[in-house]
Amino acid sequence: MTSFRVLGDKVVTKSEYLDDLRANPDRPSVFEGQFLEETVPPPQVTQFRPIGMGLPLTILIREVYTGKHPKKGVLGGGGKAMLVTSALKGYASYAPASRAVNFAEPSISPRKTMMAPSAANAGTNVVAYSPAVLTEQMFFTVEMAFDRYPEGLLNTVSSAFTGAANIPLLLPAREFLLAAGGLIKITNEWAEALIDGRAAFSMTDTIDFDVPGVAPTKADFRVFGSDAHRDLTYKPGVGLVSSTGTRYDGDEPYVVVSLDGAERKSLESFAPTLATAEQLKKFLNARDGTEASIEFLLEGIKLANDITYRKEAQELAEQLKTEPDGPAKEAKTKRLEAVKKNILSKELQLT
Repeated sequence: MTSFRVLGDKVVTKSEYLDDLRANPDRPSVFEGQFLEETVPPPQVTQFRPIGMGLPLTILIREVYTGKHPKKGVLGGGGKAMLVTSALKGYASYAPASRAVNFAEPSISPRKTMMAPSAANAGTNVVAYSPAVLTEQMFFTVEMAFDRYPEGLLNTVSSAFTGAANIPLLLPAREFLLAAGGLIKITNEWAEALIDGRAAFSMTDTIDFDVPGVAPTKADFRVFGSDAHRDLTYKPGVGLVSSTGTRYDGDEPYVVVSLDGAERKSLESFAPTLATAEQLKKFLNARDGTEASIEFLLEGIKLANDITYRKEAQELAEQLKTEPDGPAKEAKTKRLEAVKKNILSKELQLT
């Protein structure tokens, strides 16, 4: 699989994109004429907001195309379901990232295009959200898997999504699903289906904010696919199209994601939930299919994160009092503003 960029409206390789960026550093990564429907005038299009250290970041799945999948079995027939999962971690993290479930479609056909989870099935296209980026580089993975998943698993996933507030379902441990405010214990059979199943599509990419020798990532679309998708045109809300204007309907699957810097208050619970998932490797015993309330645990970890960020902010503020003017002071000032944005509890926020 290859991570392509969208230059103007053309799907190009990363090297082609970077060559153009070096030649035209002020060129917007997405041309302003892109819009969802031909009848909508360009001025009404919501524009991308810049991303970078200290700025918000939202990663969204904008389109999933199944290509030739799911394949028919030896005995023929369909009935296969699709799971779209994602994972995110910073470059300083050595431990595997908690996998998240974004889409759970109980029945899917080949050459199916989805801009979001279907109306009949709960899910979310949110891969990640940060109110202010603090890490120099991030890694994220998107996968598609097709199988005859146990009906009970799909029902559990669907019901868990109903209260997840746009947050994907996280898998902090092999036999647990973390939803908004609750932890669901699943059977070993279900865990094997979720974790051990072989993905038909898998792509890992980086977001570079402050990595020596690498151009900082801009807010844009990314197309995860194969050589079959190179030089096609991407139209938001339509998909990949050929030079003749026909929509791509070939065998190769692809996923389109977007990176944007708009502030999203509705997704503020993402970071505390992700932190909770990382802490839930050892949890209380719960019966299969039951949900245990972890509201206080979520609030506790959120509070602990806020205290950590507040302490760092106070230390930076003290250092800046005696820091001479120059690049170091400018860097610390930017860091201070970014850290302050990550303090979610009003009682702990610094003015």
